Amino acid sequence: MKFKKSKNGQDSIRINTIKRTFCLVLIIALCSTLSLSAQSTPETPEPPATPKTTSSKSYSVTVENDNNEKHNISVSISVSDDKYKFRARYHQSKYEGAKAILLDQLGKSNLKINGNTYLWINKGDDDIFECKLTKKHLRIYLDTEAVSQAYIDKIKALGNELKAYISNHKSKDEKKVKR
Repeated sequence: MKFKKSKNGQDSIRINTIKRTFCLVLIIALCSTLSLSAQSTPETPEPPATPKTTSSKSYSVTVENDNNEKHNISVSISVSDDKYKFRARYHQSKYEGAKAILLDQLGKSNLKINGNTYLWINKGDDDIFECKLTKKHLRIYLDTEAVSQAYIDKIKALGNELKAYISNHKSKDEKKVKR
């Protein structure tokens, strides 16, 4: 049997070839796109921040004097990587002694006096140091990232001296000073 190609058969073969070529190009483009976007280099995660350490000590004492009067005294010291806090609540009889210790150690620079409130402030862009003394309360705040280690040690020693005075406990290296 002999087959003859008709004119319409030639056109049909050309159209099928174009369709196959187009489908093949489309499949290759789709596969290329999928393979390029399928895997990418992952972003390196940032390491977690180092946790900040904090230590805190609190003391609470009830003192009874000769007249059977009770006075509550509390001292709290909090130290972290970036700040030092000292808080004390005491009987007003400790006010003059605490004031003498602070004036001796901090002096009168950066001091504001308003009645019985003594306020030492040292500010930069933020609060660096603040010490507030009232008749019954004492608060000290120090930003340890903004000052030298020598100043931090000085304030910590001051806090220990105040704690010993307010709570009537003698520290090993406390100076014998009458207050």
